[in-house]
Amino acid sequence: MLKYAVQIAGFARQRTTLGLALLGLAVAASPVNQSMAQGYYDGETITLIMGLDASAGGTTVGRLLAKHLEMNLEGNPNVVVRNMPGASMMSAHIFVLLKAPRDGTTLYYGPRSSLGELLEFPGHSFRYNQFTVLGGVQLAPLVTYVRKDMLPGGIQMPADVLRAEGLIFGGISAEHGRMIASTLGLDLIGTNYHFVGGYPGSGKIRAAVLSGEVNMATDAAHAYLNEVVPMFEQQDLNAPLFSLPLLTPEGDLVKSPLVPDIPTIDELYESIHGSQPSGTNWDAIRTMIEIDQTMQHVFLGPPRMDPRAIEEFRAVIGPTLATEAFGEEAMRILSYVPDHVDAERATQILDATADVTPEVQAYIEAQIARNNGY
Repeated sequence: MLKYAVQIAGFARQRTTLGLALLGLAVAASPVNQSMAQGYYDGETITLIMGLDASAGGTTVGRLLAKHLEMNLEGNPNVVVRNMPGASMMSAHIFVLLKAPRDGTTLYYGPRSSLGELLEFPGHSFRYNQFTVLGGVQLAPLVTYVRKDMLPGGIQMPADVLRAEGLIFGGISAEHGRMIASTLGLDLIGTNYHFVGGYPGSGKIRAAVLSGEVNMATDAAHAYLNEVVPMFEQQDLNAPLFSLPLLTPEGDLVKSPLVPDIPTIDELYESIHGSQPSGTNWDAIRTMIEIDQTMQHVFLGPPRMDPRAIEEFRAVIGPTLATEAFGEEAMRILSYVPDHVDAERATQILDATADVTPEVQAYIEAQIARNNGY
């Protein structure tokens, strides 16, 4: 009897072991375990909320990124762009800040209003460090240009603009960061001009310059190269003045490789005045470069976002922008490849708004008031 009891117990142990093994195989094959193996976002849809119109150039960048994030996030989740224009991007910001789920499936991507935070514009009731900062994208720097025929014989070199009369700078609004940074540059070198705002976008501004309604403007370097140069050189009207330099993580200002033949504003100032720029005007330009023109687009999640989503999303942005496939498509669509800004550096840039000195803030406010006064 003892012999048979031992045999039965042995059979029971074998069945139990076999059952556990089969259970283990079932668990390994389950969708939950596959999701864990393939990535946090497996089977999910990620929505990138953008505070821009669907036809905006920034939306083109967002859609391109969405496509390649799909390809590079583990599990290949769907990544879609949802445009939510309105209230100068505030509708999109507030939606992600207050209403987005914390699982990382709804994120903000696109421009930010550094000046809204700095100057406490109406409707800007938050600070960007309240979001979960995931990373950012450095786009092309600004190029300021003028119609060549603003002088008899034409503007042949940037310094010639100082002799021109009747200069009218066409822009979006006096409070727009691009307009402030560019007109501060014109002031720095001593240009005599008037600002006229109210244009809805860069395309309308280019048309206004071409028609002679205004005669100066600023544009992103890639748009300048792809739109302004071909359009204006047909009529021998193109005269670039200066570009804004790029700010490195070490705090150095360097020229963009996109426009190597156009002087940066500090180079132009030195060529005219024989010394490096200094003073409050220059400090204001550096401030605008740091808080507004470095990392023009940003990825933001809601507060207290799931740590697993944070880790996975932060880890994929840089490698995505570095892939050969993204680079080739970016060159075809944008004519350049945007640069990645990691989460640590992005946080530093966002935090820099709080460090703007009262003197520089007052100078920027005065610039806005002046441009609004024309």
